[in-house]
Amino acid sequence: MIDFPSSLWGYAPDLAIIAPGSERNKRGRFEWHSLEAVLEIISLSTRDNDFEKKLRMYAECAIPLYVIIDPSGNSCVVHSNPTRTGVYTDQEEIPFGEDLVLPLDGREIVVKTDGFPRSEG
Repeated sequence: MIDFPSSLWGYAPDLAIIAPGSERNKRGRFEWHSLEAVLEIISLSTRDNDFEKKLRMYAECAIPLYVIIDPSGNSCVVHSNPTRTGVYTDQEEIPFGEDLVLPLDGREIVVKTDGFPRSEG
């Protein structure tokens, strides 16, 4: 679980990458400022939250990377360079089949996307 500041929605990311050395708070949870990246997998029922509300909240919390994995679009969108106004200034689309490279502080994580399920549409 991640504690976000005064979130009205109580979101729990599909996957969160916690910075090395981060510690849990008194509630046994990590806090938003410990996050290096958040990844969300889109479904039809969560599409608006992932592309709008969560994007804005994660940017306001200064989470360096927000990745949207979109099976209906057969791609991942990496949002970076967050602003406190709720906007990520940069984004890059990675088609399924290409490596998703997450540049983190002093290291990177490579996610192979060639096995991700693809939309037929």
